Amino acid sequence: MSSINFIGGEKGGVGKSVVARVLAQYFIDSQQPFTGFDTDRSHTTFTRFYQSYASPVIVDSFESLDAIAQALDEAQGAHLPHIIVDLAAQTAAPMARWIQESDLFAVMAEMGVGVNFWHVADAGKDSVDLL
Repeated sequence: MSSINFIGGEKGGVGKSVVARVLAQYFIDSQQPFTGFDTDRSHTTFTRFYQSYASPVIVDSFESLDAIAQALDEAQGAHLPHIIVDLAAQTAAPMARWIQESDLFAVMAEMGVGVNFWHVADAGKDSVDLL
């Protein structure tokens, strides 16, 4: 089953990009196709490590975010890939607006695509408060 995997969490420095890279490497090692998107404008760690698989996307722009859904739509008829979206800190609000306004869950359900949100946090008070 194809999937969109949002790797997020509102606190910076907790390992979101590391989790995205581990998932990407899992897909590579198991020969499962995937496309990656990196929303972190300052570090772009995911794009830097997986530049053949990932591209930047601007979380404040619905048109830019639509590239995530378009990646699955363009693969219709072929084996649908997995999608990994490495979310920068403090992106929950714009992502939630895009998901709601684009009716992403209904569209992905129609396509048979699972949607996963991996919330990465540490045990610090800031991280727990943001959760």
